[in-house]
Amino acid sequence: MARAKGQGGTRFLFFWNRGLGDIALGLVPLFQRIRKEVPGAKIEVLTREELRAAFELAGADAIHVIPGLAREARVELPRACASLGIELEAFAAAFDYPDPNRWLDGRRSENPPVLAWRPAWDGLADRFEIPRRRRVIAAHVNTETAGYYGYVKDWPADAWRELFRRQDGDDVQWLLIGQGAPTPYEGPNITDLRGSTNFAELMSLVRHRCTALVAPDGGVLTMAYYLAEQFQLDVVSLWSDPRQGILLQGCPSPNARLRHTPLVAPGEDLRKLSVDAVAAAIDH
Repeated sequence: MARAKGQGGTRFLFFWNRGLGDIALGLVPLFQRIRKEVPGAKIEVLTREELRAAFELAGADAIHVIPGLAREARVELPRACASLGIELEAFAAAFDYPDPNRWLDGRRSENPPVLAWRPAWDGLADRFEIPRRRRVIAAHVNTETAGYYGYVKDWPADAWRELFRRQDGDDVQWLLIGQGAPTPYEGPNITDLRGSTNFAELMSLVRHRCTALVAPDGGVLTMAYYLAEQFQLDVVSLWSDPRQGILLQGCPSPNARLRHTPLVAPGEDLRKLSVDAVAAAIDH
């Protein structure tokens, strides 16, 4: 940053090929800091297709996608830029492997994460037939990223099934959201949209059709929590490790109408979190 300011450059490039939630938790605060310190700064990202829409919420000025890039794969930045016609030398600074956890340590509250809603996404929820109910609850039943962590991130399938069974009145509709559907869930008040929505559609459903979101620590929870849009949403979050994610960040949601109930599992093992506790949080 000091070198960039000394040279008068205003373009910054970030390569990011890790998690969805860390875009809000780690990169957005870094983007904000750069823009405060460098007037007129332009931030560009180099990433995989799956994260393009998330970076639109994060306010990137330009998004460059590497075709076929697998999550966590590393690249040689000069070669990757050349393949996309990007002049690496034009940037004041390029971050080929950002480390926001280390860079933000002790400074997380200085630039709280804010994700600017995209009005163009407002109508995307209308593409889906969702029964009209007084309570429409989104459930992120599988984070799809458990393999990248050394602890249990997902609540057991049998616990979800019992929760759905208890919350199956005529006024409740469950929306199952996420990328894949490895475990089936069935019920008269369950609409399974896993694998049927892209990220923008998923966010539009949460923004416009849902009254609540139940989710373990993951990208969906984080991105919904930091939307800078005023709409009513009750969030029940499920945790094995409370020293991660939005609990570690310690910054309130920019949505003043969002009510958050975090549930930390006994012994920091999400398999031990009772259905009674989650059902009570939803009812409350």
